[in-house]
Amino acid sequence: MANGNPLYHDIILEHYEYPRNKGLVEQPDATSRGANAMCGDDLLISLKLDDSACCVEDIAWGGHACAIGEASASMMTEVVKGGDSGAAHRWVKTVRGMVTNRPADVDPSIDLGDVESLEGVKQYPVRIKCALLAWEALEEALSTAERKRTDKGGTIG
Repeated sequence: MANGNPLYHDIILEHYEYPRNKGLVEQPDATSRGANAMCGDDLLISLKLDDSACCVEDIAWGGHACAIGEASASMMTEVVKGGDSGAAHRWVKTVRGMVTNRPADVDPSIDLGDVESLEGVKQYPVRIKCALLAWEALEEALSTAERKRTDKGGTIG
């Protein structure tokens, strides 16, 4: 762990320095901006569902945020890309539960992997929003994309 501070765990720093899926999805089904005016964090999540609308075919993020915000966005895209949209919603609830210290919301069937490094954020309430910014934008983008598909007569799996 870097400097013994759980906010700057080596995994967080690695995702910040070498972000995954940074950019924008071409012709996304939905985008959502996560912004925190208090600190200037501003992230844009873009995603594309597969033809059946049950799988996150592609997801990316752009913008700028603190190390925790950008690392969280990087981890988020890694765990939901290629997975089903229901699992993505469970991820959001689980990460929110983990960083806000609500263990009842954490899905024990989810293998947290690198995302577990965000758990230390719960010790620093002012940084919780940083860790959740991308996840909350994901939730909004997913809901928008699913609603668009449903409105067009598609199905959501």
